[in-house]
Amino acid sequence: MLAEGMSTHLRRSGFVRTSVLAMGALFALGAVLVSPGLLSRSGAQQAEGFSADERQRLADGRLVVRRSQRRRGQLRLIGGNSWQVVDQPVEVTWRAMCDEASYRRMLPAVESARVVSHAPGQRTVRFRHAMGFTSASYHLRMRYDHDRRDITFRLDRQRPNDLRAAWGFLSVAPFEDDEDRSLVSFGVMADPGGGMLGGLVRGEIHDWMLRVPETIRTYMHGSGGRAYASR
Repeated sequence: MLAEGMSTHLRRSGFVRTSVLAMGALFALGAVLVSPGLLSRSGAQQAEGFSADERQRLADGRLVVRRSQRRRGQLRLIGGNSWQVVDQPVEVTWRAMCDEASYRRMLPAVESARVVSHAPGQRTVRFRHAMGFTSASYHLRMRYDHDRRDITFRLDRQRPNDLRAAWGFLSVAPFEDDEDRSLVSFGVMADPGGGMLGGLVRGEIHDWMLRVPETIRTYMHGSGGRAYASR
C-alpha cells in the first residue's frame, strides 16, 4: 500500500528530551518528494483504507499513526503516515497551513520560518530549529495545490541544509464529508543520519516525527483557529 499510495500522490502533483522533540520536528518537516513508493496516499482517498478502530479514533479526535522503516541504498529511513481530525472548517485549516507565519506556532520546535524565494504556487522556506545548545536549519521547496488542499515539499539542494534525506506531504480534506471537520493527513520518510540522532534517540524521533497532525490540531483548537477563522 505504501508504494501504490505514494505513486498516486506524486501523480496528483531536559536537554536530551528537548533535543529529541526538536529533532523529531525537524525531520517531520524536512521532506523531499523525490522518491516514489514509500508513503500512503493522503486526504479523502485514504479514508477508504481506515479500519473500524482507526475511524473511531479519528472521530474521537485522536491521532492515528502507521509507522514505517526501510533501507534505500545507504539510507536508513524512518517515518510513515499519520492523521488527526481538527474541529475547524476545512478552509480555515487550509488557510493556516498555507501561511508560513503560522509555522512557528503550528509545528513543533520551529524557531523561525522565512520565505527566501517564491513563484506561482510554490515557495522556498528556510526553517530553523533550536535544540538546547544546538540548532539545525534547512530549506524546503514547497508546492501548494489549492484545488486539492495539498502541500508537497522537497529539500532545496542548491542551499545549505542540516538534513541527510527526507520527503513527504501534508494535506487536509473533509472528515466523512463534513466540511466543518478537517482530516489532516501527513506522510514523511527520513534518514536522521549518524551521531546522537542516528543512535540513542532514533526510536524517539520516529515516534515524535509523526505527531505533526496532533500539533496542528492543538494550534487550531486555540489561537490559530480564532485567528484564521476571522480572515
